[in-house]
Amino acid sequence: YLYNHKSNMLRRFGVEFGKAFRETGQALDRLGARAQGDYTFLESWSRHRTLMNLFDKRPFVAVDAFVAPNASVIGDVKVMDRSSVWYGAVLRGDTNKIRIGANTNIRDNVVVQVSKESGDGFPTSTTIGSFVSVLDGAVLSSCVVEDNCIIGQRAVVLDGALIEKNCIIEAGSVVPPGRRIPSGQVWGGNPAVHIRDANEEDIARITNEYENAKNVSDIHQAEFLPYGTAYLQLVPPEGYEPKEE
Repeated sequence: YLYNHKSNMLRRFGVEFGKAFRETGQALDRLGARAQGDYTFLESWSRHRTLMNLFDKRPFVAVDAFVAPNASVIGDVKVMDRSSVWYGAVLRGDTNKIRIGANTNIRDNVVVQVSKESGDGFPTSTTIGSFVSVLDGAVLSSCVVEDNCIIGQRAVVLDGALIEKNCIIEAGSVVPPGRRIPSGQVWGGNPAVHIRDANEEDIARITNEYENAKNVSDIHQAEFLPYGTAYLQLVPPEGYEPKEE
């Protein structure tokens, strides 16, 4: 116990020490820009960070996964092979962990979050399996979504819910806390209720959804350079003209 406590203290000290160094470097950069006079640049870029640590909680993203530049993957989050996190999505693993399987797509403006320990027996982490499509604007909180599922646009899956394999949650549905959706079913409504069992067309829809997302994410991923592009965002002050040599 004492060893773990000391180890955690050292990690936190390292984080705070590194943070102080970074802020010092930023201050020196601004000071140097002012000292250059006519050659100063405008700091027009955003402080947004796609991947953000929280103390010793660090995101892990597989090398062949796509994370959009304005998405936010924060804290204890793992995104596995060939998965994608789209524009404006937020995966916030601050008080607990988030796990995203392979070939899964988290679409635009989706929010995936976790909860603190609540004492009600529900899982406080969020686990999303493989070959899952979480469509635009959906919200998932401390729940489990197993493999081969679709969570429809603006659907909400609340704490402790379990979505078993080969399920579809229709757009705009709300899955209440602790609700179990049995394998191979289609649910919808607020609160969500059983509509019918999944048929061959539904299974084909699940497959097409993640395959199409993977194909499109490959195109988007190829558009972004593998190195920093901050230099593209350095805007010279108004009226500045480069000197001819």
